[in-house]
Amino acid sequence: MNIRNPLSKPLDRRWFATWLLLLSVIPLLSIYGRRLQAFSREHLNTDVLAWAIAVPTLLLVVIFLLDQARRYGYRRLWHLAWALALFGILPLTLNAVEERLHFLVFGAFGLVTGRTFTGRIGLLLGISAAGLDELLQWALPDRVGDWRDVGFNLVSVLGGLLLAKLGRR
Repeated sequence: MNIRNPLSKPLDRRWFATWLLLLSVIPLLSIYGRRLQAFSREHLNTDVLAWAIAVPTLLLVVIFLLDQARRYGYRRLWHLAWALALFGILPLTLNAVEERLHFLVFGAFGLVTGRTFTGRIGLLLGISAAGLDELLQWALPDRVGDWRDVGFNLVSVLGGLLLAKLGRR
């Protein structure tokens, strides 16, 4: 069921609910991130943790693009190449397994933001979340805001927004 969004287009409640969920998860990961890192390092080895992040990220991308190809034709599958490079290969080049989480969380946030809001509003919300997350970490006593992480967040959000734009065509 759609409700009217005065900002741009009809707002799908499911996408909006998912957007609100992700919007709440991002600061929670910042606030409780150190405790989650300690817990995961204590109970999981880094290979399991890496796969626990990589598999959902790649599944999200592949399922979305296959759905787009099924709906709109298989010419869309070429997007699988850049999406897998961005969300699959690039994260694997990072030394810290936790840094790979940026691509899952902010890629999903970009995708859902792009499906919930259009144009400049979606772009503004995605970019704001990418920067404000690190600003929050800078303000927390046990965290450190990092420009490199802002870059990961931005690249992931923009990739997710682009996937969402492809899904609207």
